[in-house]
Amino acid sequence: MVNGGYGTPIVFKNLVFCLNSFDSIAAYNKNNGKYLFNRKFDDRIRSSMNVIDGYIWFSHTSHLIALDENGKIIHDFHVPNAFLYGTVSKYQDELIIIGTKYIQDENTSNKFIWAIDKKNGNKLFEVNLGVGSIISTDTSGFWLQKGYIYASNNDKIFKISAQNGKIVWQRKVNGNVHRHTVIADSQAVYYTTLKGEFGSLKLKNGTVNWKVNIEEGIITPPTVINGSLLIIGDSSIYVVDKKEGLIYQKIPTGHSPYSAATIFRNRVFLGAGEPPINGLLFCFEFNQGVNNNLEISQDFYVGNTLNSKKLQLTIETKNNWDEAIIDPSVLSDAAEIKGQKIGNNIFVFQIPLKNTNINSWYTLSIKLKEKRQIKIVTTAIKIRRTDQLPRKVTLSNFNKIANESTPFNSGSALTQMIEEEYGKKISQEDFRDIIDYLKKTSKWKDADFQTWRLLLKRALSSPAKDLNEFIKLEDENDGHPE
Repeated sequence: MVNGGYGTPIVFKNLVFCLNSFDSIAAYNKNNGKYLFNRKFDDRIRSSMNVIDGYIWFSHTSHLIALDENGKIIHDFHVPNAFLYGTVSKYQDELIIIGTKYIQDENTSNKFIWAIDKKNGNKLFEVNLGVGSIISTDTSGFWLQKGYIYASNNDKIFKISAQNGKIVWQRKVNGNVHRHTVIADSQAVYYTTLKGEFGSLKLKNGTVNWKVNIEEGIITPPTVINGSLLIIGDSSIYVVDKKEGLIYQKIPTGHSPYSAATIFRNRVFLGAGEPPINGLLFCFEFNQGVNNNLEISQDFYVGNTLNSKKLQLTIETKNNWDEAIIDPSVLSDAAEIKGQKIGNNIFVFQIPLKNTNINSWYTLSIKLKEKRQIKIVTTAIKIRRTDQLPRKVTLSNFNKIANESTPFNSGSALTQMIEEEYGKKISQEDFRDIIDYLKKTSKWKDADFQTWRLLLKRALSSPAKDLNEFIKLEDENDGHPE
C-alpha cells in the first residue's frame, strides 16, 4: 500500500479494507493477508471508513459512498458545493457527515454538519458552524452520543441535536480544537487544543469543569479509560484524573502526530511515533488505581538549550544495573552513548547536540543491562530556546491575495504570485502542466503525496515558463535543473 489515506483499516466480514494511496481502497483476506482487489476513485479520499448496515461508508470530495464487500458501489450521494472529510456515522436512519461548503454570497468556505437519509441521499438538515477549513487527519470529525453531535470549528465546541440539527450550546476554548474530534462520555465532553490546553465541559450546558495547559500544542484527541484521561502531548502520555483534571503520571513516548491512544481490554496502544520509536507500536497495561512504580526514580539534565553543544543527562534507577546505553539520535548525530556509572544506581550521559534541533520536547530510549536481563525505559528532554523569536512576521512582499483559476490550482496560484515577485511570469495552467508531467515521469507510487514537497522544489528550480521549455531544459541538463 502507498501512504496517503486518513484513518485506520477496518475488518468487514472476511476482509480487511485499507485506504490506499490518495484515492483508493484496497481489500485483503483477513486470514492470510492475501491482496484481493483495489477500488480506485477519481478524487482524493479524505475521510475514514465505517461499516454501517452491511456496507462500507466513506466520502471523497462532495460524494458520500457505500461499497459492498466486493468493492461495488451501492450508493453515491452528492452534496453540492461540499468538500467532505472526517467521520461518517449513523443515527437512526440518517448518516451524519462533516465537511466544508463554499458560500458564494459571502465568498467564504464554512464548516457544516449534514444529516443524510441513508436510503436515498436526501439532505435532512445541515448545520452551519461558521467560517472554517478542511481538517483532514486520521482523527478528525465529530463525536456522536445518545442523540447529540459534539463537533468543533476553529476555537469553538458545539453540541447539536442529531434529531433536527439545532445547536444546543457552543463554548469557546483556548486554541484551535478542530484538528481532531472532541470526545464525550456519560459525565462530560473532553477536548484538546493546538495551544496545549485540555479540559472538561459539562454535557448539559458546556460550562467548564476544569482545564489544564501543558507546554506544547496537542494534536491528538483525548482517550477515556475507566476514571482517567490519556492526553498525548509534550512528547509523552499524561494520565489524568478525568473528574478533577489532576495529572498523576507522565510516560515519555515521543510525538505521535497521526495517532490516538486506543484501548483494547485493559491495554493501551499508541503508534505512529517519531524517532527513536520510528513508527513502532507502544503497548501499556493499565492498572487500576495509582501505581507509579517506574524504573527511573529520578532524572535531571543541564545544557538543554539551542545554544548548547552538549547535554548532560543524569538518571537514577530503582534497581542496580551493570550498564545503561541511550539512543540520542532524535537530537544528536550519535547513534548510541554508554552512560558513566556512578555508584550503584546512577548513570550520567554526555550527549553532543545537533545544530538543527528546535524548541521542543524529545524522547530518548535507554537500554538497561544486567547479566542476561535487558529493560527498555524512556525519558523526555526539553530543548529550549533562550533567544525569543517574534510571535508574528509578515512577509510584506507576499501579503496579497492569490486567486486560483480552477479549484485544483491553489498551489499554482501561490507559485504564480511568488514567481511574479521575482520577475518571472508563468500561468497557473502552465505551471500545473509541469507539475503533472513530473508526477507522471517520476513513476513514484506516492507522487501525489510528494507533489508539494519534492516535485514543487524541482519545478521551481527551473527557469522554464511552460512545459515544452521545461522538457527541453531537462533534456539539455540530463534531467537536472540548471
